[in-house]
Amino acid sequence: MFPISRAFGRQLGRPSTFSSRFQSVSPASFALRSRVFQSAPARQYATYNRFNGSSSSSSWNTTTFINLLTSRRTIYFGVGFLGFYVYNLNEAPFTHRRRLIWIPYWLETKIGDFSYRQIMYQYGDKLVSSQDPLYGRISKIMNRLLSVALENNENQAQRHHLESLKWTIHIIKVDPREYPPNAFILPNGKIFIFSSILPICKNDDGLATVLSHELSHQLAHHSSEQLSKQPFYIMLSTLLYTVTGISWFNDLMIKGLLEMPASREMESEADHIGCELLARSCFNIGEAVQFWKRMAQAEEGFQARTGSSRLQEFFSTHPATDRRINDIQHWTPGLEIIKESSGCYEHQFGLFQEVSRNFFR
Repeated sequence: MFPISRAFGRQLGRPSTFSSRFQSVSPASFALRSRVFQSAPARQYATYNRFNGSSSSSSWNTTTFINLLTSRRTIYFGVGFLGFYVYNLNEAPFTHRRRLIWIPYWLETKIGDFSYRQIMYQYGDKLVSSQDPLYGRISKIMNRLLSVALENNENQAQRHHLESLKWTIHIIKVDPREYPPNAFILPNGKIFIFSSILPICKNDDGLATVLSHELSHQLAHHSSEQLSKQPFYIMLSTLLYTVTGISWFNDLMIKGLLEMPASREMESEADHIGCELLARSCFNIGEAVQFWKRMAQAEEGFQARTGSSRLQEFFSTHPATDRRINDIQHWTPGLEIIKESSGCYEHQFGLFQEVSRNFFR
């Protein structure tokens, strides 16, 4: 669900490195053999040797890699990077996970503006009219979620940033047979909901499950976290290339061992934060489990219609749906405590509705 644009940089292919050497032939010897060229069978006096992964080539690559790692410039760079990493460590709200983020809010918003123009160019003619009652229903749910999110956010800078965004809702009408269910929120506050996900949501609690998950990506600053890691993935791929000389294999390993697990971790974190928002906003936590069960059925139906196969979780940006259901069921007892402490069972929700802010002018 979280589009990460989950494609911010790719390693360029490089030509393979090879070496050759030739045996020297003296001028006199060459003249003598040229006189008998017509009568004597042709011989090859120059030989071309390919290394093809020989011990010489492997030794050269290993030596180059070791020299690169032990050079003074590399050591200076490593110390500088360590200081940069420690200085830019950031704590995720709610879960308090430590991670590297060096992308500022203003740049994150600019990237959101760029993505927004691209999406509007692609789907602008498919937008549902702003007069549709769905907009009022969605804005009411988002107002509850945003109010609770800001109230419980200890990061003053992020609170100010979220309050300054121009929150806007867009519903995209698509054919569910062609477009899978989807919804996302861009870093600039623009909310997109595909009509194909609305039957799966079924009710306001299901819709709140989707919106709270997508809002949690913004609260956790996941877009900036992904962008912050991209330059280091590229540098790591370059270092690996000096050893292996195979760019596609390096990219595959980085995606499978670093990028994809990090993406799945962020999705699980957004699930957890989203469920806490649901509980504090007095939504039905049990409906979140039902939503993901309906989503699993919808995924299977879409894959059957399109003939696509289900990706293995090792190469997926999202956790398996069954795992998400199990996680929410595991969190439910704690979420019920949060919901009770928020006064949801004391008939105080009417007061919450009265003081709720309107972020959609």
